[in-house]
Amino acid sequence: MAESAVKIAKAAVAAGHEAQLFVMADGVTLLAREDFAMLTSHGVAVTVCDHNRAQLKAPEKVEGVKYGSQYDLAGYIQDFDRTISFT
Repeated sequence: MAESAVKIAKAAVAAGHEAQLFVMADGVTLLAREDFAMLTSHGVAVTVCDHNRAQLKAPEKVEGVKYGSQYDLAGYIQDFDRTISFT
């Protein structure tokens, strides 16, 4: 599933679209994966639920990653034309 999210996000940016990933629950552990953490260097905006990150002791202070909350996710869903959800 992580590979799919990475590929979709990179493809969206390459096609000239804005790509924003919000990661929560167990997904915050993806910060430990180099391919995921490097998405910001490809122009993908990445936000993680900091509450979940702290609970699961996932990496913090990954360069370019925003540490936010469910409030951020609500705003993204309201503002974007399309969303894809992985569970």
